[in-house]
Parts: sequence; structure tokens; C-alpha cells
Amino acid sequence: MTLRTLALTGLAFAAVPLPASPTPAQTEEGDTVALEPVVVSVLRFPARLDRLPFSASVIAGPDLVEGTAGLFIEEALHALPGVRVQNRYNASVGERISIRGFGARSQFGVRGIKVLVDGIPATLPDGQTTLDHLDVGSLGRVEALRGPAAALYGNGAGGVILFRSAPPFEGGYRQQGTVVAGSDGLLRLQGTGSGTIGGVGVRASVARSVFDGFRNNISDSGEDPYSRSERTTINAALASAAGGGTLTVQLSGLDLDALNPGSLPAGLYDEGSNQAWGFNVARKTRKDVRQGQAGMGWSGPLGAVEAAFSAYGVRRELDNPIPTRVIDLKRNGGGVRAALGKEWDVSGRTGRVDFGVEGEFQGDDRRNYANQGGEAGDLQVDQLESVRAMAVFGQLRVPLGARLEGMTALRVDRFNFSADDRLVGAGNPDDSGDRDMGGVSPSFGLHLDLGDHGFFASVARSFETPTTTELANQPDRAGGFNPDLEPQRGWTIEGGLRGTLGRRSAYDITVFNTGLTNQLVPFEVPDAPGRRFYRNAGKSRVRGFEFSTRTELSSLMTARLAYGYVDARFSEFSVGEDTFDGNRVPGLAPHRLEGALRMGGSAWFGEVRVEARGEVPANDANDAAADGFALVELRFGATGVRAGNLRISPFAAVTNATNVRYASSVVVNAFGGRYFEPGPDRGGYVGLSLAWESASGPR
Repeated sequence: MTLRTLALTGLAFAAVPLPASPTPAQTEEGDTVALEPVVVSVLRFPARLDRLPFSASVIAGPDLVEGTAGLFIEEALHALPGVRVQNRYNASVGERISIRGFGARSQFGVRGIKVLVDGIPATLPDGQTTLDHLDVGSLGRVEALRGPAAALYGNGAGGVILFRSAPPFEGGYRQQGTVVAGSDGLLRLQGTGSGTIGGVGVRASVARSVFDGFRNNISDSGEDPYSRSERTTINAALASAAGGGTLTVQLSGLDLDALNPGSLPAGLYDEGSNQAWGFNVARKTRKDVRQGQAGMGWSGPLGAVEAAFSAYGVRRELDNPIPTRVIDLKRNGGGVRAALGKEWDVSGRTGRVDFGVEGEFQGDDRRNYANQGGEAGDLQVDQLESVRAMAVFGQLRVPLGARLEGMTALRVDRFNFSADDRLVGAGNPDDSGDRDMGGVSPSFGLHLDLGDHGFFASVARSFETPTTTELANQPDRAGGFNPDLEPQRGWTIEGGLRGTLGRRSAYDITVFNTGLTNQLVPFEVPDAPGRRFYRNAGKSRVRGFEFSTRTELSSLMTARLAYGYVDARFSEFSVGEDTFDGNRVPGLAPHRLEGALRMGGSAWFGEVRVEARGEVPANDANDAAADGFALVELRFGATGVRAGNLRISPFAAVTNATNVRYASSVVVNAFGGRYFEPGPDRGGYVGLSLAWESASGPR
């Protein structure tokens, strides 16, 4: 199987693995077999991956699922070029995901990136994303669009990530159970039933994970972990033919309890301590979450056009003691989307137009109390917060010549943020009010087919609103919303070349430059350590390049290499008498290298993976930083060894094999120099997956 064929199908610049051994579609003589083009939906319509005028990538198959613990999101994203994950090993704040630096300074969850899970937005209309409910062990595919993509999704500057669960098992029924046990008290159990019954595809999964972590409560015995998390997720999906199209239904539930050990100052971190921060322990910081969500969609022909309609709803209840406050939040959210599209022939090639509307709602019932040893004290904030978002968008793709194709899009967004202050009287003024924000986001891209290579270029406008939490958190502890915090806006230009070198190697090179105004920058104040506030920087710019390559060394061995450089600096930014012009934007390593050597036959695999990161500035002044590091990880196991209807897949991994001391992430501008969140020492896990398959369905 040649790399040229793979490139033409879109695999040349995707993170989809090359086949390491002959597939059933190949003859014993090794005849080359044409593959179907890889089709993605990250542009919100079906498109061939190798013809996109934007930077995009896909991971699926062995790279995504084989030998993973199924506990951390970084396992699903490590092979995607340009996408970085700071695993904080702290389920109460979540892993920090960034694309080209956007999202690298998030206090919790994901910022600056639009995320969808099985078609349901995980990103709320105010731009904040929580992925506590994501079942990593059930994933079958991840698509990433790097860059602003603002005209397609709005309210985000970094890009888009689509997580998709594995599709229902075809041709019968499959029941699978997985158990994983490892260091630091890791235990994960998962059961999944999947099949096609009477033309209806169904899939249901329940997973339970416990992770003690490695951060200790030194105020007691010095041994008790203070980073424990317990998580239960339930996911179900149904797909069926209906009305000449396809009807899908998605359901998910989450129950999460997690302690928050906090970050450390340089003195403790440099001593090699993994203790929890004493103030966090004394205030019993943690996060308890209950969440349920549902979504429904239909797509198919509607007269002479293609139509897609969807709706979703989410309910989230949060009890979250942080060092200075106890946050009691109850959230309702939801949205609807309708889109129409039509293709036509243009001199033997295909043109397409898409347009649609979106509407979303988010309502937060927020009560903030003084933290008295983890219990709620005096009520400090009591308000109803709501976000209403409306958008219209259109997108046009047309051939401009025999080898040239263009794509242009326009999106218009309007947001209304409102706060109803209920804590009024006895010296508390009424801080109720609302704020309107909006943006017009155009984009334009070109793709030139050069045979074994392809050139693309694009320009796009983006904007990103503050979240309700960022607006509500004010240093003076007033209610309502911060009247001075503005949306972040920017322009991005990118260009790239992708293709094949000979028959065995594929590559992807992209350069980009983004100019931002009013960049959202976090900070802390002395009387509220651990609580994040936000302000706008005047101007900043982000530029860099991404390179990835994949080489088939033999029928049993594949090598992968990805390097990313991001130079993010403040152009105009001052706070009081301090000027930070020219300083690096903190929270981001300028250099990141990821490589893997994978060996495997039809029933076994082994992989050596290396990740190296450069120094990470920790504050706006750039006078503190986390050192760079390199991590080595080993994975190996068997894949689907058959015993009748039973498939057996044992696996194991060694993490941080060289036992490096490193900071897995930094907390930007943390008060008191508490910038550093340590990563774990050498560890590992073992797992076993058993799958029973039947052509007759469940009994």
C-alpha cells in the first residue's frame, strides 16, 4: 500500500495511522488497493480531508484506542499536530487543552476552543467548555480544525475539536468489558453494549474510574492523598433511518467527586515535593458535579437541498469550594441549529453552498459563600446569570480552476449577558445589569492541487467573549458583571504545504500569524489567592509553524514525528507602572516535539512515545518559568486474540519511564508564586479488554 494512495485519500496529513500489515482488502501478492477518501465534518458539511483550505487533522484506529488507560483526555489528543494538553492530574479543574497557544492559560476546563462531543456542543454559548462527561474509553474518532474557524463556529480563536464515540457494532451485537489498574490508585471499569438491531444502531456504555493521584495531605499523616477523584459516566446513542434521512439520539450522565490539591510555589516544587497546597487542604477545596444532557438530530434530503436539524439540552449542578469561596452553581443550557446545503456541478467539479441559523441559551443560578473549612459561610454573591446567543452563517465552496478551489464564509453572532442581583439591601447595592457583545467573522481559503502535494492558504477573523464566570469574578467582590472586560478579537493568516515524499513518507507543514486585540489575561490578588480575575491586554500576536510527518519503515513498523513552534508575545500591555511589551504570553511552551515508533502485527503491538516541551513562562513579567522536560512512555499488548466468539486484548504501559521530575502545567500569574503543578513519577498500568461478538444480537 503506497503513501501516495494514502495522501490522495486524505491520510497524508492526518493522524490516522498507516496500516502496519496487509489488510483484508489486500491480496497475498500485495496488490495495491485504492482506499475510500477520508471524509470529515469539521467544516459542518462532508468534505475530503486532503482538499481542505484550512489546517485539519484526524486521529482514529490504533493510535486512539490501543493500550490507553482511558482516563485522561491527553491520550486522545497526543497524536494531533498543533494540539497541546497540559494534564494537571487534577480532575477538579480538568486538563488544559490549547491549539496554537489559545486556551493555554485557562483556570479550569477549556477556553478558546470550540468542542463538540457526538454532535452535542460541550462549549456553552459564553465560550466555556467542561469535558468531565467525556468518556475517553469509548472514543472512536477525533477531528481537529486548527486556527480560528470563527466563521464556522463563532466565539473561539484557537480552533475546533470534534470527539466522536465509536460507531455501533455492525452485523450483530458486541458486548465488551474493560478493566485497567495502575499506579497512584488507578482503577477503571467499563462495560459497553453495541449492535445493529432491525436497522437501528445502538450503543450504551457505563464507566467507573477511581484515581487517588500522587498529591499528599502533609497536614495529616503525610501519606493520605489529597487529589483523589471518583467519576462515573453513562453514555448512550441511537441511530435510525427516519423520514428519508438519519435520526440520532444522544444521552449522557456524569457523577464526579474530586479533591483539588492546588499549585505549589517554587521552593516546595524545587524540593521535589508533591504535597497539596496547605491552604487548599485547610479549606477542603474540591468539586462535586452532577450533569445530564441529551441531544437529537436529523439529517437528510429535504426537497432539492440537504438539511440538518439538531437540538440539545444540559443540566449541571456544581458544589465547588475553592480557597476563598464556596460556589453553588446550578446551570441549564441548550440550543437549536438548522442548516441547509446544496451541491452543483461546475465544469465537472463540485460546488457547494451552506447556510443556517443557531440559537443557544445558558442560565446559571449562582450563589457564592465565604469558605469556612470547606463549608458555606456568609452569602457573598446571589444572582441569576443568563446568556442568549444567536447566529446566522453562510459558506460557499467553488472550483476556481482545474486545480484551484476556494472557500469563503461569513458568520454574524450576537450575545446578551445579563445578571439579576438578588443580594440587595443592608449595604449591598443592586448590581443587576446586562451586556451586549457581538462579532462579524469572515473567512476565506484556497487550496491548490499540485499532484503529490497540495498548497493551502486562508485568512479569518475571530472573536472570543469573556465567560460568565470571568465577567462575574471582580476583585472588588461586587455582584453583576465586570463592565470593563471586553471580547478578545483577532485576525489569522495561515499557509501550508502537505503531500508525500516517495511511497513511504507523508508530511504536513503550516505557518501562521495571529494578531489579537483585548487579549483576556488572568491574574490574582493578595486577598483572594486561588481565585482568578481577568483583564484585557492591549495587543498581542501569535505566530509559529507546525510540522508533522509519518513514515512507513516496514510492514511492521511506523514512525511519527510532530513539532510545533509558537511565539506568543504581548505587543502593547501594561498594568499600572509595569510594562510587558515584548514579553512572552505565559502558560505556553514555545517548543513542543512529539514522536512515536510503533511496531505491530495482526495480533500484537508495541510503541515507544517521546514528548519534549520547552520552558514555559509562568507570569506576565517573564521572571518565573517551568523548566522544559522530555517524557518517555512505553505501550504494548495484544489486539483482539480470538477464542471462538470471544476477543481478548491484554495491554500494559509504563509512563514517565525515565522518572523525570517535571511541572505538568503552570498556573499563570498565581499569587505568591504558586505557579507549579507537578507531574507524577514513573508509573504504569495494566489492562484487559474482553469482547463477545454475536451475529444474532443480545439474549
